[in-house]
Amino acid sequence: MTPTIVARLASPEFLADPYPVYRQLIEQTPVFWLSHANAPGGMWCIVRYDDIAFVLREAPIFKDTSRIAPPDTLTPLDRAMLQRDPPDHARLRRLASHAFTPRRVHNLMPRIEQISLDLIERIRARGEADFIADYARPLPIIVIAELLGVPFEDHDQFSTWSDQIMTGSDSVLGSEEAARQSQQAMASLIDYFTALIRKRRQYPRDDLISALIAARDASDRLSEDELLGMCILLLIAGHETTVNLIGNGLLTLLRYPDQLNLLRQRPEYLTSAIEEMLRYESPVQRSTPRFAAESFVIGGERIEAGQQISLMFGAANRDPAHFSDPDRFDITRQPNPHLGFGMGIHYCLGAPLARIEARVAFTHILERLPAIRLATDTPAWKPVTWLRGLKSLPVIV
Repeated sequence: MTPTIVARLASPEFLADPYPVYRQLIEQTPVFWLSHANAPGGMWCIVRYDDIAFVLREAPIFKDTSRIAPPDTLTPLDRAMLQRDPPDHARLRRLASHAFTPRRVHNLMPRIEQISLDLIERIRARGEADFIADYARPLPIIVIAELLGVPFEDHDQFSTWSDQIMTGSDSVLGSEEAARQSQQAMASLIDYFTALIRKRRQYPRDDLISALIAARDASDRLSEDELLGMCILLLIAGHETTVNLIGNGLLTLLRYPDQLNLLRQRPEYLTSAIEEMLRYESPVQRSTPRFAAESFVIGGERIEAGQQISLMFGAANRDPAHFSDPDRFDITRQPNPHLGFGMGIHYCLGAPLARIEARVAFTHILERLPAIRLATDTPAWKPVTWLRGLKSLPVIV
């Protein structure tokens, strides 16, 4: 990997538009070694769709950081199902599915619609808004916090902690100060959920934490650390990607008025439009770490046992070998096998909830904000490379 490309990955231009760099990587350097101060020991980055699919389906890899990290460096999030391998992963996902059921998600629909309409009406009354701060962020944080049973007055604090954890975990742009804030935020979340879980054990409610406490599979149930990890994972993953999906999706529609007009005329395309948003401006650009369980060769490069691997979903979703005219935003695109929610055993458990929230959001935007337009041509992106989301999105309605 040339120093020039490394510098480009950390540049403001890359944050604004990473896709020219991705295109170059797909064509010239589909598997490359990234050695960076914020990626201790370095990591292999894999860019092409087929190579990523091979890693997720067939390659000898593992995710369990407890196999390589000192025990005193692990957090409850390291014991969540996102970071576990079979058979532990299947066990945790099975227990989680007892609580996070399709029925529970479906029953949220009226509340999601109510929250959405309340936020939309406030925007209409003002005539302008920062769509991230005023809609895309509060909608999913209110939904996931209420689902978990978190009091309303703590919602903003939860959002702040989540932001700090996401920013501090970036292996390209992260700083010592961001890492310190991330660690403090994680410690605060652990303390908060420890206290809340203690309350729910004594006084159960009709919320997800109480359901997770009660979840059983034969004689098995979640340990305290597993329960903590599950709560933290659901909070962060349950809203961060949805914020980005709604914000990125609206920006893209406003930048492609022909597609926005088509969606207004043909609302039956909303399902495929949301899938195209997930492909075109993927909320998750790069995977959480995986590690080689044994050496293997991919893309002409030999990955040694124990080395870290990062899968660049954002690049794969623009791979011309898998998507015709990949840089064109097309709400009618079929088929659309994007990697917006991953692939394989770690496919996002919260994908159905994210899709429901996005469907409600864009239905209400189309119906209630017919004149919405951008107030700036250069909205600010968050300084994070493994996620892709807007810091702000000024609009006029």
